[in-house]
Amino acid sequence: MRAAVLACCAAAGLAGCAPGTPGSQSTALPYRTVSAPASTAATGDPRVLARQAYLGMWQAFFTASRTADYQSPSLDHYAAGSALELLIHGLYQYHQEGIVTRGTPSHSVSVTMAKASLGTPEAKVTDCSDSSGSGTYYRSGKPAAGGAPGRQAIYAQVQPFDGTWKVTYLVVEKAGSC
Repeated sequence: MRAAVLACCAAAGLAGCAPGTPGSQSTALPYRTVSAPASTAATGDPRVLARQAYLGMWQAFFTASRTADYQSPSLDHYAAGSALELLIHGLYQYHQEGIVTRGTPSHSVSVTMAKASLGTPEAKVTDCSDSSGSGTYYRSGKPAAGGAPGRQAIYAQVQPFDGTWKVTYLVVEKAGSC
């Protein structure tokens, strides 16, 4: 997935960053255990907790992308399942290519609550992120080719895991989608 997650996520220019994106490349990744959602919800307003987890995930991701740290333990704190794997894969790709990010995109987040199939709470997050203030660079400082900066729609699912909320599903559309 050359430029899939990180080029896409890091510059918030994720165009088709779901697994199986056409043009993806097979890359061996380090083994990581991904836990399943637990039924125990954190205390407090679920919408606020879900929003904090979503924005915390992006903060952890962008901090890790400044050095292409695909093993950053802070990612596990905010993401799980396919969302975590997507972020790790993007960071690993950047690590392999010697690419880092600068800047941080802005977010315009909306959270709606639902019940998952097992009756546990679940949040649906819709975001219109603007990556105009961020970019990708080689470690040498030379700009790296990547997704065009701009505003893109991001959709996420956030669920409680043993007292904390985590992003479990993540789709980032291409620039210009919102």
